[in-house]
Amino acid sequence: MKVSTLVSIASTITLALAAPRPQKPYYTYKNSTGTTSPEPLRPGTPTPTVYAFSTKQYASVLTPSPSPTLSPSPDAASAFESLLSHFNASSAATAAPSSLPQADGQEYVVLFDPDHPTPPEVSEVLQRIGINGTQDINYVYDNSAFRGFAGVMGDDHVQALVDMQEVKFVEASVKISSFETLVRGNSPWGLQRISQQGKVSGDDTKMAFQYSYDSVGNLGQGVDIYIVDTGINIAHQAFGGRATMGFSKDGAQDLNAACDQDGHGTHVAGTAAANIFGVASGANLIGVKVLGADGSGYSSDTIKGLDYVVRTHDKKKTSPLFVGSIASMSWGLSARSDSVEQAINAAVDAGVHVSVAAGNQGTNACNGAPASTGGKGADGKGGKGVAVGSINNQDQISTFSNTGQCVDVYAPGEYILSTWIKGTNTVNALSGTSMACPHVTGLMAYLMARNATLAGCPAFLKEYLASTAFAHDLTAQKAVTGGDLGLLVNNGVKGVGKQDYFGNGTVAKRGWEMPKTTRVALRW
Repeated sequence: MKVSTLVSIASTITLALAAPRPQKPYYTYKNSTGTTSPEPLRPGTPTPTVYAFSTKQYASVLTPSPSPTLSPSPDAASAFESLLSHFNASSAATAAPSSLPQADGQEYVVLFDPDHPTPPEVSEVLQRIGINGTQDINYVYDNSAFRGFAGVMGDDHVQALVDMQEVKFVEASVKISSFETLVRGNSPWGLQRISQQGKVSGDDTKMAFQYSYDSVGNLGQGVDIYIVDTGINIAHQAFGGRATMGFSKDGAQDLNAACDQDGHGTHVAGTAAANIFGVASGANLIGVKVLGADGSGYSSDTIKGLDYVVRTHDKKKTSPLFVGSIASMSWGLSARSDSVEQAINAAVDAGVHVSVAAGNQGTNACNGAPASTGGKGADGKGGKGVAVGSINNQDQISTFSNTGQCVDVYAPGEYILSTWIKGTNTVNALSGTSMACPHVTGLMAYLMARNATLAGCPAFLKEYLASTAFAHDLTAQKAVTGGDLGLLVNNGVKGVGKQDYFGNGTVAKRGWEMPKTTRVALRW
């Protein structure tokens, strides 16, 4: 839920259905998931109200403001510009990966099929494809495990090898480099928490933390993150031109930088992928506006937003530059919704990764959609989405955070600094599972850009996030719903030992669970 006034994050939050909205043409959902249906309610019946899960802490406008309550410190604007300039300079200094050479004259690795009845000799294969001599052959592989060669060949030679039954693999030789761990300073505390093992220390209101990450994947470059929310202030400097608006419930005329009149979607987008504030600062951000200026909306709008995501994903997935799609949804209903859950599950089946907020009622995450699609699922048979609960900077599960078997992992969700509206260099601090969710959204993009297998299989990535998370000694300030594993998400850079992105090396010990009635004393 989103609360528009200063409210203690420990207070009880209630949800209520809004009054029926004015009549509008019903949506029809048509995409590859097979969903072709009208809004699933009789005419005149209001669809369930959807709420964003956040609590506003304060707003800081980094440009001169006519409102005295939002006036920045004298150095605020220059501080932001300095941070942005530093980030842009660092990005420019990192050379883009060189493109692969054309097929003619490229080196290929060729491995023979060990199960073929008569494995050929290298010289025989070269003669059959018209290569005389070995001047272009760089290596010959000849051992008891595998046989083959590497050499510089053109298109005709490669095609001839592909057509041979005795040949199992023909692959272009690629440059291999060791993993380099990079560190980005001047970051919010949440980015440091997901990239190290230990608890953070310091003032969480300051941009004084360090974000550590591996260089492979260029921080999610090429991944499409769909922010299904209140829209995005696409003109914000921290997005670096990578943010666009794709869909709005209010029509095509609303696809502009002013579409987000609430700020929630812009804040979520910033944590997921903005420069300075974001986890995946190389990913593409696409705004999908399904909530209004008050941070609420209707389930029919959210399903239409997912319809747009799936259709766009289907169009783009055949492009050679396509990496993958994520739908990030930091909102929820007060109860389960068959139509919302079905749409999310179908989107995942279509190849779209889905991250959702666990909810802010401080109860069982399985009680409301879309969190009910996370973790083990509300039915215990395995959810398809990734549901995210919230912690504070003391590694305590937030008092407002929903818990239970529908929660996959926890991430920072209190006092999160990120991008804001009504300016191109404005920031705000919010708390909520809405703020925890985009940390995981960004991490998903980061991992997808590094590993095509993870990008192509939402179920694999969901399991990977859990297997590399820390079964950290998270403490609870209130009872935690049974079935919750208490996993703290981590990007693998600063785990116990060094984890690689295939999940090898040291991984978390799982199995942390609290009975429904247990109350745990604070440990610090």
